[in-house]
Amino acid sequence: MSKFTFTAALLSAACFSPLANASHHFESAQAIKIPSLNQLDNFIFPAKTPGYTAIVMTVNHSPKSGDGGVFNPDALYNIHIAESADFKKGKTFTFKFEANGNVTAFQEATADTAVGQTGDVLGHAPANSTVTLNQGIKLWTGAAQDPFVGNSPGLHRFRTQLAEGKYDPGLWRSTQGKNIFAARNCGAIVLEVPDSLLAEKMSVYMTTDFHSNDAWKQVQYSANPLFSHIMLFENEALKREHDESRPQNSDDMKNFVSARTARASAFAHSQPDPFAYGDKVANQLVPDVLTYHVGEPAVFTADKRNGRSLDDDAMSAMLSLLIGRQTDQAVANPKRYSDDFPYVIPATLK
Repeated sequence: MSKFTFTAALLSAACFSPLANASHHFESAQAIKIPSLNQLDNFIFPAKTPGYTAIVMTVNHSPKSGDGGVFNPDALYNIHIAESADFKKGKTFTFKFEANGNVTAFQEATADTAVGQTGDVLGHAPANSTVTLNQGIKLWTGAAQDPFVGNSPGLHRFRTQLAEGKYDPGLWRSTQGKNIFAARNCGAIVLEVPDSLLAEKMSVYMTTDFHSNDAWKQVQYSANPLFSHIMLFENEALKREHDESRPQNSDDMKNFVSARTARASAFAHSQPDPFAYGDKVANQLVPDVLTYHVGEPAVFTADKRNGRSLDDDAMSAMLSLLIGRQTDQAVANPKRYSDDFPYVIPATLK
């Protein structure tokens, strides 16, 4: 099958389902069934403390009060920091929670840690408290206000239009900019890592492992915001393949990202060659990692991506990449974050 025939078939089969109330990922059926397994967003940016880098992983789209309501005691939450082209050299920070929310932090001396493996103990911490682990690494975990900003009604209308083969750029403001995340909470794992422990350039991604039926299984993988939700088709098998993969074995995702981007940019009449543009975006986003140059300002836009700050309008950036033109999702940022560690705003759950 020629590239054109293959891509055309993908374009004609593409479908944008109306998941208006969905969070940022939801690729994994287990994450939908068990919210504490659901990865939400990933951030990496210069810490306020000079000579440190901040890394934030948010999970759980509906944390509840009570013991074990935020993190899953049968899961491992992993932050992978790759420092080589094969995504093996580097380190993995892993977090194992008890039912009462207390956590043990581990470090493995590779970015490509095996599923279910933890590495050496860095330290222990009670829930909702700041501790300093081995090597001067600072940690906070607990419930927090969700910092993500998303015009969910607009995304629903956008997907409906593209499924019908059209695109109206005025749809974002016509939805009155409703941010459905404005009052939502999440779970957060926040690190401040000395720059001396990091390479000058890194590729960062997150995974979650779950222990069930006497075995560990990777149930989710994420890096770029909304990657699966916007850039992949609403196909459960494809989402599952992405969630069970790692950066070094995800090249086949390029065809799907390219096809979806070509289709969207064609309907938006934004690119003279939608197929070439689709390939360009696919090469930028696959493998799915956040690239970060230590010490440089974090920015996540359609034109430039270096880590991601808590203030970045990630949804507008990803929409702009998909459509092929600058796009504003038209919602105000309530700035549910802090300039000081732990950077997220702790939340009181009901």
